[in-house]
Amino acid sequence: MPLKELLNEAKNLDLQEQIQLATQLLQWVEIKINQKPQDSSSKRLRQAGLGLGACIFTADFDDPLPDEFWLGET
Repeated sequence: MPLKELLNEAKNLDLQEQIQLATQLLQWVEIKINQKPQDSSSKRLRQAGLGLGACIFTADFDDPLPDEFWLGET
């Protein structure tokens, strides 16, 4: 239900019902404000070493690349 319709329905309530509704709304807002953000609770600490062996470097890794590489020649 759109907010505009909810507000119109709330206007049709008697004073006691409006007060009760407003109280419930304020309690809900207070709960939401005091809750911890969900994304911070789902964060996990990183674990080192999970990617070992995923990348292999050869002994000539630091050697300069040949001119053919830079000139686009194969």
